[in-house]
Amino acid sequence: MLIEKYIDKEFITIQPEFDIFKILDIFDGCDYSSVPVVENGKYLGLVKEIDIFELQTDADTPFDVRNYAKDYSVQPGQSLFDACNVLFEQGIDIVPVIDEERNYLGVLTERSLLQAVTVFGENQQNGIIWYQVSSNDLHLSQMAYIVEENGAHIVSLSVIPDENSTNLTVMVKLDTANVAPVVQSLERHGYSVEYSRFHSQKEESDLQRNYNNLMVYLNV
Repeated sequence: MLIEKYIDKEFITIQPEFDIFKILDIFDGCDYSSVPVVENGKYLGLVKEIDIFELQTDADTPFDVRNYAKDYSVQPGQSLFDACNVLFEQGIDIVPVIDEERNYLGVLTERSLLQAVTVFGENQQNGIIWYQVSSNDLHLSQMAYIVEENGAHIVSLSVIPDENSTNLTVMVKLDTANVAPVVQSLERHGYSVEYSRFHSQKEESDLQRNYNNLMVYLNV
């Protein structure tokens, strides 16, 4: 599940010479709260709408959007779980994708990312694990590496918010029914696994319901 397959190459960008009013107009017409700053094809950073909106300025006040750009990005050879980490940890709704020379390639949106990692597989015999973490401790790429170290692969993944706290329930579906080695490795790394077993096709409706809850939460 590499990033390069899901890049949106047509996403709107900001150029450093834009004044604050043009940038605010861009955000006003955009469905997202973050927009990349790009100059001559090079990525300069990601700007959040809230950082610009709160500024008190006028047409005569010097303004340089580069002063508010944060260097959040991923590269196309990374996994979707790496991108999810950036998304959750930085509180953004898009993740810019760049190459090693900082050439801007496009973005991954929150919607496309979470839809990609929650696509359910067709295998009728899979293992399933879920655990709870604080929203500040969600490290999906680390978890994915632990899974793969044990010879398993993630078929689907859902991150479900708790309405009464900042905790998240992470549900992982694997391509193997033998989940014990994965659970043991996760626990050695400090994960508190609350549930693990293999599941059959008849339980797919429960996973689909959790997927639907996640999409409602994200207003997809």
